[in-house]
Parts: sequence; C-alpha cells; structure tokens
Amino acid sequence: MPVLLRNTGSEPIKVVTAAGNCACTTSTWPTSPIAPGGTAEAIITLKPSESQRGERLSKKVSFVIEGQGVVDVAITASVPADGEAPAAAPSQPAQPARPATPLPPKPSTAFARVDPPMKPGVRTAFPAFDHWIVGAPETAWAPGVIYVIDFFGTDCSHCREYATLIEQVMRDFGAKGVRFIATTDEQPDVVRAWYGKVGVADHFPCAITADPDRSLLALFQHGTFRTATPRFFIIKDGIVQWYGHPKVSRPVLDALLAGTWDPRSELADAVTESNVARAKNATDTVIRWCDRSGDWQPLLETLDHVRAAIPERAGQYESQRFLIMIGLAKQAEQGYAFGRAVAKARATEMETLRAMARAILETPFVKVRDLDFAMELAIAADTLAKGEDARAADTVALANYAKGNREAAITNGERAVRLETDPSMKRKYEQALQKYRTGPMGPEPSKDHEPSPADAPAQPPRRGQRPAGQ
Repeated sequence: MPVLLRNTGSEPIKVVTAAGNCACTTSTWPTSPIAPGGTAEAIITLKPSESQRGERLSKKVSFVIEGQGVVDVAITASVPADGEAPAAAPSQPAQPARPATPLPPKPSTAFARVDPPMKPGVRTAFPAFDHWIVGAPETAWAPGVIYVIDFFGTDCSHCREYATLIEQVMRDFGAKGVRFIATTDEQPDVVRAWYGKVGVADHFPCAITADPDRSLLALFQHGTFRTATPRFFIIKDGIVQWYGHPKVSRPVLDALLAGTWDPRSELADAVTESNVARAKNATDTVIRWCDRSGDWQPLLETLDHVRAAIPERAGQYESQRFLIMIGLAKQAEQGYAFGRAVAKARATEMETLRAMARAILETPFVKVRDLDFAMELAIAADTLAKGEDARAADTVALANYAKGNREAAITNGERAVRLETDPSMKRKYEQALQKYRTGPMGPEPSKDHEPSPADAPAQPPRRGQRPAGQ
C-alpha cells in the first residue's frame, strides 16, 4: 500500500532506511531529502504466510530520519481465510472523475556506496532492555561470554517456520554457556500474554525482552540497512561477531567456542549486503516512476550506477539490466547483444548465468525468447555447479520444458527436488516438477505491459522481473 510521508518541520529531512518489525513486512523509502512541507511516497508490502490465513495482523514500519530518530507507521490487515476472497471495500457514493495526477519529477538515478554503522568487528554498548519478560535483567556484557540477541515477533510467520530449529540451537549452545536474549518490539503485556499460552514457555529456553520503543531495532537492525526476522546478532566482549539467519549460525557459534572465529572474515560480505539492501530501495523507487511513465531508461541508468558502486555484485546487476532490456524496455536486439557479452565476461559466475537464463524463460513481458541462448546459459550454470545446485538443476529443467523436451525436464526437475534441503524451496520445486510432468509444453506466454496511470499506485514488475538485489 502507498503511504505518503510529509515533512512538517522547518528543515529538510532525509530518510535513512525503513524496516518492518517482521520479515513479512517491507517498505521502500524516499532516496532524496524531503523539503519542509513536502511529501514523498513509500510503499509498504505485507506478505503473510499460509499459516496466517484468517488472522488479523498488526505490524509496524519504522522510518529512520537522519539525525532525528525514528517515526513509526502502524499497519493492520486481515488475511483472507483459505478460499475466501479479500474483503471488498465499503461501497461509496459515486464521485466525479478526478483529474489525472501529474507524473512526479524523475527520481535520481545516482547511487553511492555507504558504510553501515552496524557490522562485524564494531564495538557496541550493552542494549538498554527496558522490559525483561523472562530471565534476570542484565546491564553489561559479561567478560568472555558469548551473547546472542534474537530478534523475533510473537506473530511472525517466519519465526514460526524456524521455531524448532531456533529452539534446538538455543538448547545446544545454551548448555555450553552461550546466553540467548530474544527481543520483540511488541508491548510488554502482549508478550506476557503470548508467553502465558499453553506450551510456549516449553519452547523458549532463553531470556525474553520487549522493546516497544524500538530502540534496539534502530540500533541493531536499522544499523545494517536491512531487516530480517528471525535474526541473530552474536556479540562477545562488546564486539559484534556476526549477524544473520539462525539456520546458518551453528558454524559461527562453534568457531567462537573453539576460539577460532574472526569477525573480520564476515566484514566484507556484511558491508556488501547492506549496500545491496540500499540498492534495492533505490531501484524500487525508480521502478515505480518508470512504470508510470513507460520510460525504462532511468532504471537502466540506475543499474549502471549500482553495479559501479557494488563491483563485487556487478554480475547480479548486469543480469537484471539484461532482464529489463529484453522485457519492459523493449530493446530485444540490444539486450541480447548485451546478454551475450555479459555471459562471456561472467563465464565463471553460476548465479549470473542462471539468472539470465530464467529472465529469458519466465519474464512475462519478454516478446522474443531466445530458447537456445537460455539453454546454453542454463547448462553452463549447471556445469559450474557440478550438477549439485538445486536452482541450477531446476533452470535446466525449465529450459527443456520450454523447448518441448518433457523427459529431460522431468529428469532435471527430480534432481532439483533431491538436491534441495530447504523445506519451502523443496515444495516449490515439487510444484514445478508436477508442471513438467503434466503441463502443456512450450515457452512461457508473453504478456503486454501497460504503464500505470499517474493517479494510481504503480504495479511493480512480476516475480522474476524486479531488479531488486534478490
């Protein structure tokens, strides 16, 4: 949903980042300063899981204002039950037609790299946990003790999905002296009521705190320019050692306990990921303008600036530029020439080749699908992966399906299912395999794309199209 941000002060303000209190809630933020009295648009997206059907969700998005703190926006939404259509908006009396809203000024296509304040190796003070729901309050890092701060939400679908895994990590490493503190930005009474439900306490072998003023969220999550829930921040002697998804935290904790961990080993990747998150916001902002105007050249310019600022991910942004050129920008001849040059220059980058193959095979607005080039890219990516990457295997399957070779599509689709270990991704590959077995053969049908009217919210490109640093 679009949200209009207004600067009611007397000085320009700059939004540094925007973050939801749950990984299912995301938002863009304006990249240019907002003048006094001026406005800027942000787009908040809520993606509930299947397990949340029929529920009413309450979420928050924090907009961090440079030098001025945090402004929260509350979001409530009812998720339709299985098979139920979304509730219709209340009927309104007929209104006279509104004049079309003029197209806003073209957004800046510039992008500069920024060093995040929160990263491995930095020193951080012990957080001011205002509300300890479970466990004895602490006020300082105990010398030599490994702390894990777990950001979670009581109604977060992603937290539910990984609850068993997180519980086991807490039990295994808690027995070795690691201290776990789970924190949520919900009100203390809400957290206490949740913790009092039957069985909840049995599955949370850790301290639990509430952070209703979101000061911890601002310090840790926003300091990385990213947000994710669940997410671990691992700290020892006041030094941030690592942060990331709990499912990949075990090797880090093992190395810390063994005395062999060096936070500098993660520094470069952390800085890159922070800038990738900022690049996603920048490209999302430009996408909306391009979608309304029908002119996609600004997005190509933005991607050029982004790949120059993040050279370690240049292949990622080149594959996205290729996607836009052969699709929405309607530059098929130039796009394929660009794509072949990228494929040659990035011949050792499996993910770049795979992404380009899928751009050809499944982007809805591609009118010219070079299936031979897609197959060439898919096989090259699978070869680089030595046949051991599920994503590459499924891409080979999709290429064969598009070219009419059902037997090869099924064989490679089955391989993708065998190789995948993540349950949610395995389900997706199983669904794809069913299509390979019974669906009509041939390439994905192309679709026309009409620019969104200037007075309506822009519709972002479909899955597989957003050059968003995924």
